[in-house]
This record gives sequence, structure tokens and C-alpha cells, in this order.
Amino acid sequence: MYIDTHTKEAMEKSICSYLCINPKDLCDLFDIAGSEAQQEKFIDGDKLNSVLNSFIDAHMPETLIDEVLFFHLSRRLNAAENCNAGNNLFDLLSTENAMSLFLKEHDVEFEVCDRHLNLIYKGKEVSLEDTNREHIPYLRWRFGHNANRIDFCFNGFLLKDLLYRNSYARELYDVPEFIGRLATFLKRRDIGTDFFENSRYYCLEYRIPLERIMFDDDEKLETEKKARYLLNQILNRLYEYHTSNIRYMFDHDNPIIRLTDSDTMDEKYYVSKEEITWDMLG
Repeated sequence: MYIDTHTKEAMEKSICSYLCINPKDLCDLFDIAGSEAQQEKFIDGDKLNSVLNSFIDAHMPETLIDEVLFFHLSRRLNAAENCNAGNNLFDLLSTENAMSLFLKEHDVEFEVCDRHLNLIYKGKEVSLEDTNREHIPYLRWRFGHNANRIDFCFNGFLLKDLLYRNSYARELYDVPEFIGRLATFLKRRDIGTDFFENSRYYCLEYRIPLERIMFDDDEKLETEKKARYLLNQILNRLYEYHTSNIRYMFDHDNPIIRLTDSDTMDEKYYVSKEEITWDMLG
């Protein structure tokens, strides 16, 4: 069981069906929530969430939400066109695949050392010890050199409806961030150029067990509480539609969801993918 988060209409239909309510019940909820949360010129988010959560608790059925739609933005090499799985960054750089082979062709390799990656350029290890040097703090973070700050995870978004209005979606149109930083650090602009020219930008959709994901805003949330949080986030988005003109809506509050740093998105959870062009990014 999952809530369809592709469009405003799909969310309304899906959430009404799940909570056994009708569209008028939603409108009444949003009017009440807005009235109680209004504080002169702004909305008190805590009060708004309190009203939404009380509504969820009063209508939550016995059937539990056990799956979630997961929308992942990725510029992928054409050589990996038929691969719809999602590797974490550690696996992507330390095993043989289209990405690691591409980098190897550009004199870049990675060597596993415990649970971090050493950068090898033209056969020699590149030191990442001088944290005052531009780009090194970022590279240390992404390659696992800081034990208390590791980011290898495969991430995505909960909502598809306004995803192409997300500033992050525009930023990723060029090349993956770590490719851009690495190319600049090594003074190898051709790495970024070649990657862009030999890749396409996609939104990949997965449907994955709810227990497998974490919410960036509340990553320690227990599995049984994730469904309530998910419903709250969807109702927040529908409330925004209720009170705003869609022309002025953006996607800054789209919940980021992710797997653990060591987890991989199995291809069995893949649903579909859509190529994203620049014209599609609002």
C-alpha cells in the first residue's frame, strides 16, 4: 500500500481513498488548519502540523502504508542506459561499472581503504589532507574520509508533482556534483565535458518498502511512525495548493528521502524513468 505522489490530483485521490474521506473533507480540514495556524502575517507551522496530525490520527485505517514512491534525479552515462538500479557512491566508485570505467579512461581510480576511498590520479594517490585547499573538504566528505560525516547514500524525493521546479533539479542538469568538483580539483575540465556529452538526465521512479527509507528531516524516525510523517508531508503540499496559486509554487519543501549509506536501490523496485530536458525545468 502506498500513496500516489505523482500529481496534485493523484495525491488527493489516493489520500482520500486511504483515509476514507472525500475532497470536501480535505477542503474543510485546510480551512480549519489555516484558521488555527494564522498568526497575523504568517502561518505557524507547528500549529498547522498539529491540526493535520490530529486529522490523520482520527482517520488512520488499520491497513498500513508499507511502500513509498521514490523519485531519483540522475545524469547517467549512455553506457549504463539499461541499468536501472542505484548504487551508493562507495560501490559506484569501487566496483567495475560504467561510472568507474569512465573515470578510469580519464586517469582517475579509487582505492578502498577500510571504509573510505583514496583518490588515485594517473597511478598516484592524491593527498586530501590539506583541508584549507579548495574542494578538499567536499571530496573528503564524499569519499568517506571524515568518520563522523559520511555521505555515500542514494537519495531522492517523495513528491513528483513540482519536482522539475526544484532548484536542485536545475543544478543536477549539468553533471553530478562530485564529478564537477573532482574535474575542477584535478584541473581536468574534459572530465565534466565528456560526462555531459555522453550522458542523459533522468528522473527514475522506484517503489520501495517504507522501512528501507529515511527522511532527511527526521532520519531517526521509527518505521511505524514513518507513515504518519509521510501523510503529514503530503497534506502539507495539498494545503499549499489549497491556499496558493500554482504559478507561484515551487518545490523547496519536497521531502528528501534516502537509503542508508551502505544500501543499494535494487532494480526490482524500479518502476519507470523519464528523460528530463532543460525546457522541462521551470
